[in-house]
Amino acid sequence: MLIRWAKIEDLPAWKTLAAEVADLFDSPEMPEDPGFVQFMLNKIAQYEALAAIDRMTGQALGFIGFSRTNSRISWLAVSASCRNHGAGSSLLRCAIMQMDPDREITVCTFASSDFRGKPARDLYNRFGFIETDDAHLDEQDHIRSLMTLPAYGRSHGGSFHFQYDRYAHMMDPSGCPVCQEIESTNPPVLIKELSHSWLECYPEAQGALFGKCHILSKVHANHLHELDVESMKNLMIDVQQAGQALHRVTGAVKINYEIHGNSMPHLHIHLFPRYLDDAFASAPIDYRVTSPSPYQSQTEFEWFVTQLQTALSKPE
Repeated sequence: MLIRWAKIEDLPAWKTLAAEVADLFDSPEMPEDPGFVQFMLNKIAQYEALAAIDRMTGQALGFIGFSRTNSRISWLAVSASCRNHGAGSSLLRCAIMQMDPDREITVCTFASSDFRGKPARDLYNRFGFIETDDAHLDEQDHIRSLMTLPAYGRSHGGSFHFQYDRYAHMMDPSGCPVCQEIESTNPPVLIKELSHSWLECYPEAQGALFGKCHILSKVHANHLHELDVESMKNLMIDVQQAGQALHRVTGAVKINYEIHGNSMPHLHIHLFPRYLDDAFASAPIDYRVTSPSPYQSQTEFEWFVTQLQTALSKPE
């Protein structure tokens, strides 16, 4: 099963599902209702609609619509033939992750007296929603229950798993902070401008690994495969040059190269020196670990930067 953003091409499948659950929603006209059609279009355009898709067949199993602005779940349904296989849970979990963790999230669902709504209410209960109004009237004057997920201050990082609309904006050069030369609130230290990239690092080394740095491409791309052959070759020449110098300066056993781009899509490559005594023996690096600092002092960090600059100026 694949959870992805709903697309315009999904409209027929979403309408088909809406027709299947229309009586359950007490809205037989829903699939072709102009207001509902506009709702689907708006949600798709705003990255506020998710689809659960069977990978092998391409069949749409379910859809969810939500509102970041109003912090609420607006619409959720899973096809009867696909229920009890995790589609509803996966859709709800992803929608919650996209909303502000410091605000409560609401959903208007079936009243407790409506036996048809027990599966939906059970799902919301499992995610921590509690009933806050069991005599709520929706826009069609149907008696519904208002359920609320309290704002627990759920912490999250800056990856596309949260606030995808912001991430999508950065994927375009017009919204990319690198291309638009927007300085970060925590700017990296520039080690050296290379022919096709910039080599940068932070004193707060990811993985708490001495010498951890990254290569930032001068050409905008969100994926390595988007580069043409010449641009990719040029970037890799810079990576090879930086890796050779880093290996020599740090005394590392191995340099690991990783491409992520989950928080900032503009193409960049992480260089992680690996040591006999690093904390990730026979395991992947946890980039979230940044302490204790691998540098004994600011002076040692500056020494590292200077040594790497020198090594890059005098390659072997």
